[in-house]
Amino acid sequence: MPRSLLTLCSMLALAACSTDPDLDSDGDGLTDVIEAELGTDPTLADTDADGYTDSQERHAGTDALDPASLIYAGGWPYNINKDSIADPGWDQETSEGLLVPRFRALDQFGDEVDLYDFAGQGVPIVLDLGTWFCDPCKSLAAWLSDGDTSELDELGWWNDDFVALREKVNSGELYWLTVLFSQGTPVSQQDASDWDDEWPNEHIPVLADTELQLQGYLDVTAMPHISVVEPDMTLTIWGQGPQPGLRHLVNSF
Repeated sequence: MPRSLLTLCSMLALAACSTDPDLDSDGDGLTDVIEAELGTDPTLADTDADGYTDSQERHAGTDALDPASLIYAGGWPYNINKDSIADPGWDQETSEGLLVPRFRALDQFGDEVDLYDFAGQGVPIVLDLGTWFCDPCKSLAAWLSDGDTSELDELGWWNDDFVALREKVNSGELYWLTVLFSQGTPVSQQDASDWDDEWPNEHIPVLADTELQLQGYLDVTAMPHISVVEPDMTLTIWGQGPQPGLRHLVNSF
């Protein structure tokens, strides 16, 4: 008997033997009965080992049996409960302590990324807004890419203790989202792709704010702009420039 068939039979047998229809052996949010119907492994939270749980893939509509079928090509987090967040909309007044609107934008891979997917992960979120015409924005991107601070060292707002934040990003303790915009010709998904090609960091989504939604909401005039959002989508730090947000993050860790 082929190995794949044996595996399927084993999973069906496991589900059949269970007397508890609500049993979730791997704790992924899907009962063993449902996993048997789907063909996923009830003893593995992530059957295809692609970084997303079987429950997340079922919710998103991707194939939990195919490691090439990803929710996000970049491996960004996915929040099954994001629809429960009360989106305040873009007409809400901007203020620290209020929820950030549900921003969606194309990333460097062409996927539409939902900001609310980063909610509920227990990790603070940086919204780093900038443009191609902002040299300090590119210096910040270079540091995030390769750790080189030589250009940042020449800037008055930069402090040496900010260096530790890059490791927090790379270790997954801090989500950093780079958001590009332009008040002239709108940025496109190609801009996000080109930015990532120039200053790659596999942990950082690069998003194209084509319609200036986030730029307008945060009233970005000084760049790079750093706002900090809590895991519940509350705007914690909002102000012009990068230093208040970076200082807050350093003091938080």
